[in-house]
Amino acid sequence: MDLAPSACKSKTLSIGVPRRLAPLLERHRYKGAYGGRGGGKSHFFAEMLLARCYGGPTRAACIREVQNNLKESVRQLLVDKIQRMGLGWFFDVLGTEIRGRNGSIIIFKGMQSYNAENIKSLEGFDIAWVEEAQTLSAHSLKLLRPTLRAEGSELWFSWNPRHDTDAVDRFFRGGRQVTGGIAVEINWDGNPWFPDVLRQEKDDDYASDPETAEHVWGTNAIKAQKNG
Repeated sequence: MDLAPSACKSKTLSIGVPRRLAPLLERHRYKGAYGGRGGGKSHFFAEMLLARCYGGPTRAACIREVQNNLKESVRQLLVDKIQRMGLGWFFDVLGTEIRGRNGSIIIFKGMQSYNAENIKSLEGFDIAWVEEAQTLSAHSLKLLRPTLRAEGSELWFSWNPRHDTDAVDRFFRGGRQVTGGIAVEINWDGNPWFPDVLRQEKDDDYASDPETAEHVWGTNAIKAQKNG
């Protein structure tokens, strides 16, 4: 299997990591994982977030541009991961947040609920993970970046490229090196746990409409935009 040479470990917790995502285990202010469906981006960040919270007191915010209710957040993914990782004894899953026995806390927010004043509540947070980051507006990115100011704090972004004008693509892949930033591409073929049911869906999509399938499963379409 295409795994990193060493898994991420937190005390006795060990997590397998796709080789292509291994660079994101290092310390960086900005971390990005982008690519098509089935690459395992969200699963990777969910496991890394729980490992960080388990390894030491951590305050984390899981963010989307718009979140009308918790069903639109990554809360259920984290709940499922907690059970699969055997951490049900450590985390308390509450209505609007998840708490660890060591004081860790995970909250879920939509950026459109924030303004210049109330976003200050995130100043002391250690991690902000933006899922579906292709929908994040330039205003939201500008608002979020300077807010997390705790020593060693990190901003994580996972997204499926859509347009090269999207704020997250311009930030990570707009032609300049982001200081303290790293972005890694991963698609279905880089995920050693890519399920057979999705493999069949992928094959069917490419057989029926290759161009649309490439937007869903790969990133060649946006590369073509950049080169056109």
